[in-house]
Amino acid sequence: MQPHQQVLALGILWLATLVVMPFLFATARRRAHALGFMEGREIKDVAHAHRIGQLERDLADKQAELDTARKAFTAHMEARRETIAELEDRIMSYTGLAVTKADYQALISACETLEIAGRTWKQLKGAEAWVARTEHQGRSLRELAGRVRNELRDPAASTFEREVAA
Repeated sequence: MQPHQQVLALGILWLATLVVMPFLFATARRRAHALGFMEGREIKDVAHAHRIGQLERDLADKQAELDTARKAFTAHMEARRETIAELEDRIMSYTGLAVTKADYQALISACETLEIAGRTWKQLKGAEAWVARTEHQGRSLRELAGRVRNELRDPAASTFEREVAA
């Protein structure tokens, strides 16, 4: 081949290379972009999986803390309920009586008044029904006074027994 043909062949080859080169660069750029995009997505997926695992562990830890706190709260509330029940029992042991010593004294005084009234009416003729009534009511009030006296004494004894047992 002649040198001018060689120069022309080289020029044609150089022009063909210049024409094909942008297509080759574009293809390489697209492949590099796709490869980088895939690698980025994989890295992002791994990072997300790691973060999700970390969040799940944190959630499990917080759930365990919540369960522990819930158990402690339940135990604390149960202890409070027991304390409240114990205090209510104590209060009822002190104030559970419907009667007081003053009520007992009033009953005894009423019994004595009825006895005096019965003795007075015994002297009157025609008052036998009233005498029987006062004697019956006096006996009933004496029995009631005896029960009140027993009630007033028993809680003190049972409170003492509870304190000794404790």
